[in-house]
Amino acid sequence: MVGAASVLAALFRAPLTASLLLFECTRNYDVILPLMASAGVASLTGDIVEKWLDEEQRENDPVSWGDLATRVYETDDGICITPPDEDAEK
Repeated sequence: MVGAASVLAALFRAPLTASLLLFECTRNYDVILPLMASAGVASLTGDIVEKWLDEEQRENDPVSWGDLATRVYETDDGICITPPDEDAEK
């Protein structure tokens, strides 16, 4: 039962909800401490794995995340979105 509640806590990011649900099912205070420990470990593990997968997806993405931001350049004429053509000035 503690393992099932830990999986619930990790998947839904709700350790307190998992603790309350398990207590409601068992009506046993002895399961609260092991459940909170295992739910905390499961939540931390889920966060670490999610961060690792997100970084791996960004590395494999053909579009650079920096390219998604619009760059604004200031020129003498005003503000433009495209970079100024340095060759035209020379």
